[in-house]
Amino acid sequence: WSAALQTTSLPRPSRALPHDTTSMSEQAERYKSQGNAALQAKMFSDAVDLYTKAIALDPNSAVYFSNRSAAYAALERWREALDDAVEACSLKPDWVKGHLRRGAALGAVRKHDEARKAYLRASQLEPHNAQVQKMLSDAAEAARKAAEEGKNWENDLWSDDDEESTGANEQQG
Repeated sequence: WSAALQTTSLPRPSRALPHDTTSMSEQAERYKSQGNAALQAKMFSDAVDLYTKAIALDPNSAVYFSNRSAAYAALERWREALDDAVEACSLKPDWVKGHLRRGAALGAVRKHDEARKAYLRASQLEPHNAQVQKMLSDAAEAARKAAEEGKNWENDLWSDDDEESTGANEQQG
């Protein structure tokens, strides 16, 4: 009898989630809306904080990461903007906006070829979007110029060595 009493007095496991997910997602949406208002008002740090709160309640929302990426970009905190854009892309790989945010952040940190690839992915998702095509074209041009500058820098480096040795020879002669 005592064994039966022990089993009936134990609490029954609940099938309900520990938190009311509806109210959590509603609160996350409220934080997102407040973040959007802060972003619009150019209160970028406040927007980051609000989107961060939304993400804490719903870490699977690509939109929250994308919006926080935009706020970080407005603050010129490019590494954080890029991290959030990458997360948005991983959560929602076929969403153009995530790839656009990633391209913008990559361009800002002068990773132009990677930015071009992000815009290329966006253009594959929306091939008839003229704005995306323009971003892709601009990124391709920036990548080309950066590659050219890199070659010029290498040439300048070698030509300086040649000038120094030539100058040294003239001083000896």
